[in-house]
Amino acid sequence: MADKPRLLNMSGKVVRYEDARVHVLSTAMKYAASVYEAMRAYWSDADQQLYVFRLRDHLRRLERSAKIARIPLPADAARLERETLEIIRANGLREDLHVRLIVFVDTDDGGLASREPVGYVIAPIPTTRYFETAGLHVAVSSWTRTADNAIPARVKAAANYQNSRLALLQAKADGYDDAILLNSDGSVAEGPGYTLFLVRDEQPMTPSVTSNILEGVTRATLLTLFPEAVGLTVEQRDIDRTELYTADEAFFAGTAAEVTPILSIDRRPVGDGSVGPLTAKMRDAYFRAVRDGSAPHPEWRLPVWV
Repeated sequence: MADKPRLLNMSGKVVRYEDARVHVLSTAMKYAASVYEAMRAYWSDADQQLYVFRLRDHLRRLERSAKIARIPLPADAARLERETLEIIRANGLREDLHVRLIVFVDTDDGGLASREPVGYVIAPIPTTRYFETAGLHVAVSSWTRTADNAIPARVKAAANYQNSRLALLQAKADGYDDAILLNSDGSVAEGPGYTLFLVRDEQPMTPSVTSNILEGVTRATLLTLFPEAVGLTVEQRDIDRTELYTADEAFFAGTAAEVTPILSIDRRPVGDGSVGPLTAKMRDAYFRAVRDGSAPHPEWRLPVWV
């Protein structure tokens, strides 16, 4: 699914992939003291251009995650944006990418409350589709999404993904492709690493940002594209578990997931068990937005090659 880049950016220095190292006793390794962003870049054959999608929005979310996690950012957004583009160019990449930017506490054998020094890495990774499938069969997990006053899902942090990992591993062990997590109130939260959208009676809906979810950049993109592409506004509210079973359509959305249909939930077919019409239209609208330089919202696409 993914290849390795030749070069990475480690705290402002270009290094070979093989030379990028963090000590095994660093605070980041011992206590998961890191926040990160994962972004996509899409190659456009028509434009002969590589576009990083919503890079500045991802960097704004990184700043918020770092603020909540009390990890001081070692570089401002302007520098991180510039270095992201530079490391892509240094690798000579003209293909679809998954770009990971990790900020971590790099103290050698530091304590639980260590806060510095802070390092970062920018890794542009050639990639294809995360979900190479026509649709997913998912289960509602017995694992609960962590609460905002415990380990807030609003923070995009490595520590949060232990919760997601448990849910995904359970789902796969039980014969499903993926999982949906509920929050501590019993309402629907999200997938292990992606937002959930439903359609019931032609009304699209998604859990609110107070449902213990990550405030997704792809989620925000689709909230804008839904009225523009299909003339419908997405309802943002608490969603009950039983609404999953009466949905006409469902899909995951995220930087990795993009727009991926869900065909069944807990062995119950979603709608007629095939990709729904609104899901298909939104998938098309999304891929046009990320790859077509003439699509609306040019501010979302940052060209690499200038």
